Amino acid sequence: NNDASQPGGKFSNKFLNQLAIGTGIGLRFDLQILLLRLDLATPVREPWLAPGHQFVLNQFNLGSKDWRRKNLVLNLAIGYPF
Repeated sequence: NNDASQPGGKFSNKFLNQLAIGTGIGLRFDLQILLLRLDLATPVREPWLAPGHQFVLNQFNLGSKDWRRKNLVLNLAIGYPF
């Protein structure tokens, strides 16, 4: 529903075109009392770029320090086993 307090905040039929896509690898350590996860990810699709330039996997360049700083995301997660 439209909400006057949040202009432009309605759910639109452009939803799929606004989704970002990423990929990555991860390690999971099950230590019985807690779980540790270490994930490394990079974007595949950046929806804020101009049409035709949104898929960025062809720009993958681990040798470039600037590319790594902008695109690689390292996550550490600590949790309880369930």
